[in-house]
Amino acid sequence: MSRKILLGFLGLMLAWLGAASWAGAQSGQAGGRFQDRFQEVKRSQLGPALGVDQATVDRLLQIEQRYKPMRQQLISQSKAEFQRLQQVMQQPNPSEQEVRNILANVKRNQREIEALKQRQDDEEMAVLSPVQYARYILYNWSLMKEARSVRGGPGGPTGPGKAVPMTPQEPREIPVYRPLPAAPPPQ
Repeated sequence: MSRKILLGFLGLMLAWLGAASWAGAQSGQAGGRFQDRFQEVKRSQLGPALGVDQATVDRLLQIEQRYKPMRQQLISQSKAEFQRLQQVMQQPNPSEQEVRNILANVKRNQREIEALKQRQDDEEMAVLSPVQYARYILYNWSLMKEARSVRGGPGGPTGPGKAVPMTPQEPREIPVYRPLPAAPPPQ
């Protein structure tokens, strides 16, 4: 029962923070403030949710903060590579070598992101018991889901499964591949 109360309180707190962040977004200042408040909520709620002391919470948050910039850098690099791939593929005859190099870079970044995630998981598991770690995973999952709904991300106000209209940034041509003409039938 206390877990339901805790999650309910957390939901209300995030909704309040989200409303404040949304109001701040209207004035162009919400990004950093939302993250700061998100971290404050996490710092205050994580200990009771996992059943750990504040020192353990601080260690978990330090681990998270240590890996975050590296992960963000790799994600930015991947996005840049995807943009480059889009540009190359818009050419009438894209260079296979260039496409191969871009795809290799994207795959390398994906592997590095996975390796970072694994190292972070290993460090967090060293701090927590298996039950605490399971609670940590579930807590982070519910917290991210709540934050997305407040911020309007996937599963947010549009709701899961509801279509969101896509607005292309520019008209695109879709390549059409025609099959080779069939050999004439034998006579």
